[in-house]
Amino acid sequence: MPVQVRVAELSTIYKYAVEKKEPVLVTGESGIGKTEETNVFADEYGGKIDVRFSQLDPSDLKGVPYMEGGISFWAVPDILPQAERDGEKGVLIWDEYLDAKQDTMMGGQQLILERRLGGYHLPDGWIIIALGNRKQHGGVNRGLSSAQQDRFMHFEAVMDIDDLKDHFIKKQVDPIVISFLHLHGGKLAHQRPEKGSDEWAWPTPRSWERLSHIRKQSPSKALRHALYSSLVGEGAAVQFIAHEDIAVEVPDPDDCINNPMKAMVPENPSAKYAIACSLGGHATSKNFENIAKYIGRLPGEFSILTVKGMNPEVMDCKAFGQWAMDNEDILLG
Repeated sequence: MPVQVRVAELSTIYKYAVEKKEPVLVTGESGIGKTEETNVFADEYGGKIDVRFSQLDPSDLKGVPYMEGGISFWAVPDILPQAERDGEKGVLIWDEYLDAKQDTMMGGQQLILERRLGGYHLPDGWIIIALGNRKQHGGVNRGLSSAQQDRFMHFEAVMDIDDLKDHFIKKQVDPIVISFLHLHGGKLAHQRPEKGSDEWAWPTPRSWERLSHIRKQSPSKALRHALYSSLVGEGAAVQFIAHEDIAVEVPDPDDCINNPMKAMVPENPSAKYAIACSLGGHATSKNFENIAKYIGRLPGEFSILTVKGMNPEVMDCKAFGQWAMDNEDILLG
């Protein structure tokens, strides 16, 4: 059983793997952000080559043979990093690793363990991170041999609802979606259908983010059920629409900024949650003074949501410094 870690912890774990050039295999439920978090780390580290391992044949890793001076060589495949082209350091991401053919997995064993494959050598500053879904996560997962298992550091990524909400706030996912997930305590953030179910759509962090994109297009009431159900399944869509109809009392963020002492303060907790998140995405150094006046009319825990969703540059402005001093008890609490 792999060691369980939160998705938000993966980047920190990868830093240790990079230090010792350790290959890593991360498994977990689909749609919880494994690939996204890995890509973020890779971009910050130096670069990446992202390969869908399930689509490869063994020859795709080894390359095609060619003759030179009467001796046969293997051409280096384009999907393997080359320092002169891809940079001195980076991450070779093998996504959908557990869904690959066994002979393809075996073809990569030497590269994982010895950092070479035939005449090819993995550049010194590059590491391999494989991602996949085990059978209990809904993956095909043909299994790993003992030799393959022994070549990786193993982790199982799990979703944490507080991490997810913070992540969604930073990505400016629709505040109504965030408030819905908050209201349900994460129960509907990821809910794979029962075995034998004929549901093809179901709630995952990925599908909620896609629903957010659809909602921002303001679909008609007649189409909402069909559009939302196509992403998160009918049951979750029905509950979300009911929440959406209650949360219509969320005020216009621009009105809150322009008229901070007169703009409506909603009574519904979910609506308060939504406007607090929304104001974080609207905050700038120029308007934070007015935003501070408005969130001062909200309970303290909601104002923290606004701060979490702000661009860090806003925290350098004079108005934020004053707000922080006046609300030290909230920040420390």
